[in-house]
Amino acid sequence: MVSQLARSLRGWLREILSYNMGRAGLVILVFMVIASAYSLATLPGDFPAMWKSISSPPWIYNPKGAQPFWVKYLGVQVADTVDYKGVKAQVERVVLDPREVRRLVPESERALGARPVEFIGYIQVYRVTYTLDRDSYPQDILVLFNVRSSPDVNLSRIRVQAFMYLTRPDGLVLKVGEISTRLDSLSYMKATHEYFALQYIEEFNLNRTLEEMRTLFNIAMFGEPVDPRDFKPLKGEYQVTLLLAYIGVDPREIQRMFAAGSLNVDVDIRVLGSAYGLLGTDIYGRDLFQGILFGFPVALAIGVLVSLAIVVIGLILGVISGYFGGRVDEVIQRLVDILANIPTLPILILIAVAIQTRGLVGWPAMFIIMATLVLLSWGGVTIITRSMALSIKAEPYIEAARALGASTFRIIFRHIVPQLIPYAMAVLVFSVPGAILAEAGLSVLGIDHGLPTWGRILADAQANRGAAYPMWWWILPPGLLLGLFSFAFVALGFTLETIVEPRLRRR
Repeated sequence: MVSQLARSLRGWLREILSYNMGRAGLVILVFMVIASAYSLATLPGDFPAMWKSISSPPWIYNPKGAQPFWVKYLGVQVADTVDYKGVKAQVERVVLDPREVRRLVPESERALGARPVEFIGYIQVYRVTYTLDRDSYPQDILVLFNVRSSPDVNLSRIRVQAFMYLTRPDGLVLKVGEISTRLDSLSYMKATHEYFALQYIEEFNLNRTLEEMRTLFNIAMFGEPVDPRDFKPLKGEYQVTLLLAYIGVDPREIQRMFAAGSLNVDVDIRVLGSAYGLLGTDIYGRDLFQGILFGFPVALAIGVLVSLAIVVIGLILGVISGYFGGRVDEVIQRLVDILANIPTLPILILIAVAIQTRGLVGWPAMFIIMATLVLLSWGGVTIITRSMALSIKAEPYIEAARALGASTFRIIFRHIVPQLIPYAMAVLVFSVPGAILAEAGLSVLGIDHGLPTWGRILADAQANRGAAYPMWWWILPPGLLLGLFSFAFVALGFTLETIVEPRLRRR
C-alpha cells in the first residue's frame, strides 16, 4: 500500500513538473517550506509576545522606521547602522588624582559647554570610530552593558557613572550622555540633546528653541548648520568616547575584581542609522524581516490545515450523502443549505471580537478562527462530491462488487473515494489562498489574534497609515508574499485540474 502510494505520488509529481505553472507553484511552495523551517529553527518560542512588546528590548535598541540596508546599493542616501560588539577598553586605571581624568579623557574637558569630569575611582575608557559618507543622518547612539559577576560580588555596593562624548569631523566635541546608577542596574544608555543643546545654539548662533533642539538632536549631532534655520549632514569620521567610572568602593578592589575575572562588564556600542536589516524596521523599531519570517509557518499552518479539514469533511460527508441517500442524504443536504445562507465574514468578525474580548491570544485564538473557517466552508465540497458519488454509485462495477458481497466500507474506500482524490487535491490547493486571505482580512479589520502574521503586519501599517504610507518596506513585502503564496497554490490547482481533465490539455 505504501509503495503504491509512493509510486502514485511520484507519478503526480512528474505530471506537475511537465507544466510551467506546476513548476512555478512547486518552486514557490518549496521556498515557503524552507523559510518556515528556518523560522521555526531560528526565532525564539516567545516571539509573538516579544513582537507585541514594542517598548521592550530588543526593539528599543533598533532604529525606528529604518529602510533595508541594501537600498544604499540602489543609490538611496542612508546612514548605516553599525554594531561595535564587545568593545575593549583602551584605558583601565585606578585614578587617585581627580585631575588625571582630564588627561586620560581630554574629551571630558573639550566638550562643548561641559564641566570637566573629576573623581577618584576606577575608570575604563572605550572609543570607536564611525564613518558617515552619505547625505543622511544617523538616528542615535546606543550603549549596551552586560554585567557579569561571581556570587560573592555585591554589585549593589558599586556605583557607576557613565559619560558619553561625540567627537565630530570638524573637531567639535559634544557631551551626548550621562548616567549614574548602581552597577546591578546598569543596562543601556542613549544619546540625548540636553547636555549640549543650549551651548550648540550659542556656538552656531542658531534661531532655535530648546524644544526644537529636542526634535533635531540627531541632526545637530551629525550635521552642520548652513544657515540659522537649516542643516546638512557632516560627512567624515566620528569618534564615540565612553567613560565608565566605578565609585563607592576602594578603586583598587574594583581593579582586583576585574583582574581576577570575578567582575566583567561587556560593552556594545551601536550607532543607529537610517537603514537596518534585510527588510528595515517599522515605527516601533521592530525588525520586519523577523516578523515576516514568522509569518511563513503561520501561513502554511492556516492554509494547509484549514483546507485539509474542509476537504476531508466535505469528501466524507459528500460520499456518505451520495452513497446512502434517503434520510441521511436529506439531513446532510439541509445542513449544507443552512451553511450556504450563513454570511461567513460577519460570523468570523463576531467570533474574533469575542475571542479578543475574552483575552485569548496566540495559537488558541488562531485555532478558534481556523475552526470557524472550517465549520462554515465544507458545504461546497460536500455538494460536488455527493454528485460525483451518485454518478459512480450507478456504475456497473459497483453493482458487481455489491453482488459479490463487498462491504460498504470496501466499496466506498476502494472504488469511490480513490476516484474523488484528484478533485479533492484540486479543491485543497485552491482553498489554501482563501484561508490565508481570510486571516489577513480579519487582521486588517482590526481583529488582533496576537500572532505576527503578514496580515497583522499590514494591519499595523494601516493603523499607522500617516507614518507608514511613505514606508514601502512596511507594506510591500507582506502584501507581495500574500500574493505569491496565493499564486503558488492557484498555479498548482490549475495544473492538477489540467491533469485530471484531458479536455483542458493543450495539444
